Amino acid sequence: MDTWIAASLFLIDGRVVRFGGDEIDAENVPSDISWDTSNPGGFGSASITLPRPENLYADDGKLFSHVELYGPGGQIFYEGFVSGVPQVGVDSIQLNLSGWVSSLDKYETFREIFVNRDNSVWGEMSNARRTFYATNNYTYTGGPETETSGTDPALVLSIPQDTLNPVTEAWWKVGPGARVASVYYEMTSISTSAYTGLIGASDDVDGTNISNTGDLLTGTDSSSTATFTAGLGVSTYGQYVFIQFLAGGGTTATSTDQRFVLKNLAVFGNHGLTKRGTAPDQGYYASDIVAYAIQQAPSLTYTADSIETTSFVIPHLTFTEDTVLRSVIEQVTALGGNQNFAHDWGVYENREFYWRSPGTYGRTWHVRRDQVATSSSDGPDADRRVAGIKINYTDGAGTSLSVGPPGSNADYETTALLDTDTDNPAYRIPGAFKSESVGITSQQGAINIGTMILNERNRLDWRGSVSITGEAEDENGNLFPAALIRAGDRIVVSDSGDTTARTIASTSYDHGSLTCTASIGATPDSLEALLGQLAAVTDLIGQ
Repeated sequence: MDTWIAASLFLIDGRVVRFGGDEIDAENVPSDISWDTSNPGGFGSASITLPRPENLYADDGKLFSHVELYGPGGQIFYEGFVSGVPQVGVDSIQLNLSGWVSSLDKYETFREIFVNRDNSVWGEMSNARRTFYATNNYTYTGGPETETSGTDPALVLSIPQDTLNPVTEAWWKVGPGARVASVYYEMTSISTSAYTGLIGASDDVDGTNISNTGDLLTGTDSSSTATFTAGLGVSTYGQYVFIQFLAGGGTTATSTDQRFVLKNLAVFGNHGLTKRGTAPDQGYYASDIVAYAIQQAPSLTYTADSIETTSFVIPHLTFTEDTVLRSVIEQVTALGGNQNFAHDWGVYENREFYWRSPGTYGRTWHVRRDQVATSSSDGPDADRRVAGIKINYTDGAGTSLSVGPPGSNADYETTALLDTDTDNPAYRIPGAFKSESVGITSQQGAINIGTMILNERNRLDWRGSVSITGEAEDENGNLFPAALIRAGDRIVVSDSGDTTARTIASTSYDHGSLTCTASIGATPDSLEALLGQLAAVTDLIGQ
């Protein structure tokens, strides 16, 4: 089999420089080519060692130039960009490459409000607003409170009895970089038509350019359920969202406290994504959010097929501080896909980002130890196996709760978080449960997270490595260079006594020896490390 590999360097000025063993000029003949892949990630780092050509110096401006490693028939083995050009010897230079997935780390200022249901973000009005009201003889009665009783989280504005010209407001700054598109609310009140209650959006903290619902308190103890759409009559969607409750014109509060209560309050950002689910439980599909995030990285592409559509609704997800795009993908991925497994993701050919369920893409390779493969096994991994999982979480009202298997001392116990497979070695240690903590979610959301962790930890009970030299056979019996084996593929060692197809977690290829070393089986527990960063996941708050 023809095993040559050449490299094309696409310079910023439009020139293309080719390196390969068949080049006439010795300076364009690589002495070494190697690269790696990972899952998640796709193409990782690579290096091409060259005699230092006259037109390529260690300090030359080749950074971020696109590079392709390819073979017979134009088959792509690797794509990336130049991340460094060090001199590695008196007469040698090295092109250090990074896979295009690392470009996600270059975008560090992502901010977006997909949907917020965390009532703790609401605060008091600005000092300028207070001064304005005081000048107009209003009495400020304080900021909002979070309702902690009942089944639904609520934000409450209260006016104490016997207060002249009372006013109270709740404000939240969603920008810069994010804007309010709409607000869903379920409103009840203890009030009369003498009071005004409304929801609005503003372009500034002082409320000088606003749109709002109009007065919602048109009678005694008014109530309503609706969605307020921001931006009407304003130049842009608001950076601020606010709630107002007041009575003016010499009105004195009655002998009882007045209340303006908003349950299931949800603020949706101006990102243009289609709301999924039905009110009050609307949110967004994880796949929609992933696609939106990749749109913010112009160096990458995606297709409808490369990002697998999910069907569960994320009810709360906000990025109010500068966030690296990789972190956005990681956090959404940690919520799991339709199979309650975290999706594989990364970038391979054509800078195309993929986000798919394990086993739904790539090849399955079949190798034999007595032919081209040598293997090493770390054997079963007891540390990964668990008999059950307990999840500690916070609900939308700020209450600390937990779910877990029977006997885990959780607030709610369910067999859904217990692994009853008698073939699971951890089954032999009843009550040995793992405990994890997450952010804001519902009871069902916490169960979903626990189910995903349970599946992730118990689905792989073996790990090791396989080295393949020369070529390997795919599931259809076709032979290909070992250089094509990559992370996310599956591999079967036919004569190992265990013909289970195992997922490749990472690969390292050295062209000098034509050898691909593949790490098989369980990946590091990065999923669980992410859980501590999550706020509100996988299901509706307040269910």
